[in-house]
Amino acid sequence: MHRQYYLLFYSILTVLLTASLAFAGWGDTLKKAGAELADDGATAAGLPYTPSEAVSGIKEVLELGTDYGVSSLGVPGGFSANSATSLSLPSSLTSLGDTAGLLSSLNTAAEGAIPGTGNVFLDVIKDLAVGDYATLLNGGEDAITRFFESSSRTTLKKLVRPVVDKSVEASGVADYLAPLMAVQQTSGVTGTAFDPVDFVTDKTLDGMFLYMGLKEREIRTSNGAGTTELLQKLF
Repeated sequence: MHRQYYLLFYSILTVLLTASLAFAGWGDTLKKAGAELADDGATAAGLPYTPSEAVSGIKEVLELGTDYGVSSLGVPGGFSANSATSLSLPSSLTSLGDTAGLLSSLNTAAEGAIPGTGNVFLDVIKDLAVGDYATLLNGGEDAITRFFESSSRTTLKKLVRPVVDKSVEASGVADYLAPLMAVQQTSGVTGTAFDPVDFVTDKTLDGMFLYMGLKEREIRTSNGAGTTELLQKLF
């Protein structure tokens, strides 16, 4: 009797597993068919590109921008020697004493965090959902970059913060910040607490988006010259 129950149980389990796998495969088939129909519709409408080409191209622009940001900012002086990205401290800190060492270490922390930040950006770009691709392709000189920033900055900040945390520690920020905080405490000066990790994270993201926008402008104004056949087709 028990053997019959076991056989019945395994038979039902096998049927359920088979049905589940079949459904998953059918779902993939429907998804692929939907993409093909969308591409066919774009062709019929006279667009010079398909939706899949548009999405791939948009992500390629962001990937090239990320690479440009990493190569420009992730080097000694990438922040500190660049007037567009060099970090500056709030007056609440500069009024406490000599901040040259702190500022230098914060810029170094930003530069050190850039390679890891670039990896995070590429991972997020890979899974980025792109809706109105036509508007992005036909938009302003940095429309794709601005879309990426507005849709992903919160996620990026959360993922980049641990990378920055390690870089802040390695650059010795705490050694320069502690004396200033001691002065603030003994003098009774009140103000917003300074979080070096949060500060550098924001500045790192700002720098990356700046250079991504510059790269996008270059791609658009050159009609994709020097990039890929796909981007030359789209721009």
